[in-house]
Amino acid sequence: MTSLPVFDLGQVASTVVLDQLREGIIVTDAAGAIRFVNEAARAMHGVAELDVEPKDYSDRYHLFTLEGEPHPFEDLPLARAVGGETVVDAPWVIRRPDGTEVYAVGSAKPLLGADGEQIGAVLTIRDETESFRARSELRESEETVRAFFETAGVYAAVIDLMAEDFTLVMGNSRMAKAFGLEVLTGQSGRTILGDRRAQTVIADLRRAAVSDEPIIVEYPWNTDGNDRWFVTTITKMSGTRERLFLASLDITDRKRAERDLAAALKTKDVLLHEVNHRVKNSLHIITSLLELQESSGDDDLTAHLREARGRVETVARVHERLYKTSAHDRVEIVGYLEDLLTHVVASVGQRDGIDFEFCERGGEVELAVEYSVPLGLILVEIAMNAVKYGFPSGSGGTVSVETEIADGHLSLTIYDDGVGVDAGPKDQGTGLGRQIVRALAMQLNAEVGYLKRPRGTAFSLTMPLPDADAKS
Repeated sequence: MTSLPVFDLGQVASTVVLDQLREGIIVTDAAGAIRFVNEAARAMHGVAELDVEPKDYSDRYHLFTLEGEPHPFEDLPLARAVGGETVVDAPWVIRRPDGTEVYAVGSAKPLLGADGEQIGAVLTIRDETESFRARSELRESEETVRAFFETAGVYAAVIDLMAEDFTLVMGNSRMAKAFGLEVLTGQSGRTILGDRRAQTVIADLRRAAVSDEPIIVEYPWNTDGNDRWFVTTITKMSGTRERLFLASLDITDRKRAERDLAAALKTKDVLLHEVNHRVKNSLHIITSLLELQESSGDDDLTAHLREARGRVETVARVHERLYKTSAHDRVEIVGYLEDLLTHVVASVGQRDGIDFEFCERGGEVELAVEYSVPLGLILVEIAMNAVKYGFPSGSGGTVSVETEIADGHLSLTIYDDGVGVDAGPKDQGTGLGRQIVRALAMQLNAEVGYLKRPRGTAFSLTMPLPDADAKS
């Protein structure tokens, strides 16, 4: 309001127009005593006392600071206007008699007469409770989000993606520190990162901008002079492709652990490689010694030494295969069994006129050493028995081995076209070899037995494949 002509204040107080306004209006006389309160001001305060002096404004109208303290009367806009000041949009809190609170914003100025002398003061008041609470809730929400970003241990930022660059809208102090900046707001990505690194980041931002799901990428970064690794989740903010949210987590310790683990695994591989090499050599020395002993004893001792040499050679062949491959604890079993038949059994058997055949069906499979060695020993024992008992008196024939991989099982069949079980020596299968085969079959959880054939002997073994994938 501007200066008013001199007229009776009671006339102003009775003016219907002032009571119709949505803003509250309070008018004082020159000494500051309240002379008029309109209906809007009455509703805001819950009271409308007149003749109240400035020193009693806060107490009689229940006025408080935004911090909840009783408002010093001399700082109230109306009191200051009584003193000749003009005050614009000053906030305070009205605590009404019913306990509810109104967040008020008011402007006050001196009221001048026609001669320019102050005849009073006028205060206009707006009820800003809803907007104030909305701003407070928004501020609290922002503070909560900010507190989360600052304390959650993540590097967080909001960015706006542009055609050839991106701009940082906001970011927490952790992210700012990583970039070596005090404030991130308004910073250019290319300025912070450099063109080369920024180009990589911008490509990932573009992918996230058109993706319905967050994308996750890993970045190396040098901060505080240290090389570090971060995993970053980039999320498109709703309703836009240009604004994105980034949250990065320091995974340097994980990367170091992975590197240490890789180094440890490499060391383990080297050690296992050396162990297999030494075990192989040691077993070959033993087989050589056994072979030398074979020629210095009688026929029975020679036969036993030869059987022992076959068993040791079976184990040695496993370690030889382990030494030659990068898999230091697994053996491709089909090739291993074929090798045992055509080299170990043929060598140890030392029988002219006997052929050895091998057939496989269903592909190949790798087995751990704890399965490969028992299976190899069973093949050697049964095949040696076929050579020993199936062809008496120097007769010739064929010893055949078949493997089949199917339905998660390995089947092994060893047969010959010799004289058969009934025609062989009476003590066939009753000695150490049979005990070894029975014990090893139990270890493999395998079903074993002899099959009927028109001629010769056939031995069958079926075992479940333990966590091994067949290769076609």
